[in-house]
This record gives sequence, C-alpha cells and structure tokens, in this order.
Amino acid sequence: MAGKKEKPVKKNMESESRQKILDAALELFAQKGYATTTIREIIDAVGITAPSLYYYFGNKEGLYMELMRTHCAMIDSALASHLHTSESAKRRLKDLVDKIFFHVINDKDFFRLMFTIYYGPSQGSPYCDFISYHVKFHAAIKKIIGEGIASREFQPGNPGHMTWVIRGVVQLAMEEQIKDDRKKIDRQGLQKILDLILERFERAPSTSCEK
Repeated sequence: MAGKKEKPVKKNMESESRQKILDAALELFAQKGYATTTIREIIDAVGITAPSLYYYFGNKEGLYMELMRTHCAMIDSALASHLHTSESAKRRLKDLVDKIFFHVINDKDFFRLMFTIYYGPSQGSPYCDFISYHVKFHAAIKKIIGEGIASREFQPGNPGHMTWVIRGVVQLAMEEQIKDDRKKIDRQGLQKILDLILERFERAPSTSCEK
C-alpha cells in the first residue's frame, strides 16, 4: 500500500521540478537571450544538477522547444475561444483581444523572448514559427469583423483595413506591456480604446425613412 501512495507524490515532485526548470530558463532567456544563457546558469538558478535537466529535456534546445510548445498552446487556446460563441461581433472581438492581452500581462517573459527573436536575430535558438501566431491573430480579428459586417452589426467597409486598425492598437499595447520604462496600457484601458474604435465600426440605428 505504501508503494501506491508514493507514486503520486513522486510524480508531483517531478512535475514541480520540471516546472521550476522551465520557469528559470524562461526568465534567463528573456533577460540574457538564448545564446548567452548557459545550462550552468539555469541549474544554478533552480538548485539542481545538470543530469536532472537532461533527464527532463535532453538539452538546452529541448528545454527551449518545450517552453515554446507550452506557451504557444496558451495562445492557441485563446485564439480558438472566439469560434464557439453566439455573442455579438463586438463582444467577441473585445473578448478575444482581452484573452490575448491577459496572456501578455501574465506571461511577459515569454512575450519578451518571442518579440526579441521575432524582430531580431534568432540567437541560435531552434526554429519556432512565431509568424504563424501573428497571422492567426490577424485572421481571427478579420473573421469576426467580416461576420459583423455580414450580420449588419458593423457598417460596410474593408475588413482588412478595419483589422489593421485593431491590430495596430493591440500591438502597441502589447509592446508597452513588456517594457519596464514607461506607464502601461492596462486591460481596462485597452478595452476603452477598443470601444472608441468599435463605435465607429458599428452600423447606425435604422430610421423609419430607411427601406
């Protein structure tokens, strides 16, 4: 019986150790860059030996790719959330942006690393298709706007141009969040800005003179 009780405890301890390694590596990668962060720095930050890291992840490349898979899965989940709802286009847009922005606020080290590698040199890191996430986010916004126009919730317009208006504001808010040198746009502030934009997108109420 004692052996059966020990297995869940061991599994939980391994899960905690694994997560500590991931958290320490992400912080170091975000602060120093992938190339200059060493295995020694990671294991010293966690207080483990190198074999423990190799046991869980194989090597630094495996550790990095596990970080990418874990954090990118969160973005995928947020992007998929707008597909299965009957809410208005405005509500769906605001919810989608808020979910993505929530991840940025609570996962700053990952987004710092993502933006650094996306906009700069790869630092020798394994390839991760960050471009696809920009494309997916853009496509999700454009889809909702198109559906809003089709349902007559939004006025006629070019969905692509309208999408860039939203993307520009959100991108700026994201970049402000991952910097530490200025006042940031918070979730509430971003939602208020979206309200101002979407008010211009919305179709004016019909009048009795309209056919």
